[in-house]
Amino acid sequence: MIDRNVCRDIRKALRVGTCFEPTKTGGKTGVVHSILLKSGITRWKRTMVHSCLVRHEKIFYDSIKAMSIRKEKIIFFERHLMDFFQKAGRSELPWRKKHISAYEVWVSEIMLQQTQVSRVVGYYERFLERFPTVESLAQATWEEFLPCYQGLGYYARGRNMLRAARMIVDQYDGRFPRDTETLRKIPGVGPYTAAAIMSFAYGGKHLAWDTNLRRVIGRFFFGSRTAMIDEAYLEERFTVARKKMNAALMDFGSALCTARPKCTACPLRLRCIYAREKGRHEAGKAQKRTPKGDWSSAEAVIILHDRHCIYYSSLQTKYAPFVLPATYNTRAGIKAYFEKRYGLSLAVRPPHERRIDRGHPRIFVRAQILLGSPVFRAFPSENIRGRGV
Repeated sequence: MIDRNVCRDIRKALRVGTCFEPTKTGGKTGVVHSILLKSGITRWKRTMVHSCLVRHEKIFYDSIKAMSIRKEKIIFFERHLMDFFQKAGRSELPWRKKHISAYEVWVSEIMLQQTQVSRVVGYYERFLERFPTVESLAQATWEEFLPCYQGLGYYARGRNMLRAARMIVDQYDGRFPRDTETLRKIPGVGPYTAAAIMSFAYGGKHLAWDTNLRRVIGRFFFGSRTAMIDEAYLEERFTVARKKMNAALMDFGSALCTARPKCTACPLRLRCIYAREKGRHEAGKAQKRTPKGDWSSAEAVIILHDRHCIYYSSLQTKYAPFVLPATYNTRAGIKAYFEKRYGLSLAVRPPHERRIDRGHPRIFVRAQILLGSPVFRAFPSENIRGRGV
């Protein structure tokens, strides 16, 4: 056991943010190690405590910053955020209506995952016309469901929607649960979607920590979208109704605090750490270079699968991807080829690789069978690992 006075001194160092600052004598071990050294505790215990602190240095620093956020900065943040929301918020979106059901929130949040808002609006409205209640969705077959969803991509989401609807009808009498833990048991519902349902449908005090929220809050309070945020602590400090705050943060993140932020137009810039430090704590990802070549004349190598569990081969004797001539090397061309030749409806992803093989350009594309009965030989995924799939 470490003496309680030593623990008190360490907590104080953490609280004032000096835990990793050099000591007065110029040593690099920092204040915490100096406290441990003076306490006379054994060397192995000093090493253990210090190495643990160093390993989680970033988490400690961001926690310290969170604890040092002043009330007036919270007020400044909320006031300017709400002012932006009142003037430029997207209140016209169909899922922003006043009295919205948990089912409608859930449909919108599932569709909005990794999909642009402008694309979702039309799908959302048509979907609810066809399936106005969770009961009507639960009764649908995949063939009935697909026309209302096809084009949004990420078809595992669609399959999970059908599974989730049936689960809600069978286990919860057609009513979405009113607590996050139970909501997260539903297929396809994670922490963010559960918080969004609780906030928008039930008025719960939950922040929906999606990419936009993390980017706005991380940059303003900590200087980086990748900051380790103490969510529970910050949620206690915010005072605005969560339904309104979630919507405001989502809109602010998509309009101003984007991947390439528009800091000069931002009403928060005067007290934003990211703006003050000019984003120096937020390193950008290195862009992967595409080889030079005439990609319009490229062959298309198609990796055809069923939910990444089964992979289909163009040969019966061994696994081999499909190779299409350049006339079919677009997503529309690939769909048309398999529809006309095999009667299959595909979901085709953008090319994940472009390569020059012996002077000939080739693009590599993953495609999933949505409807139809394939006549190809099927290989389990574990049998073809390491073959470019």
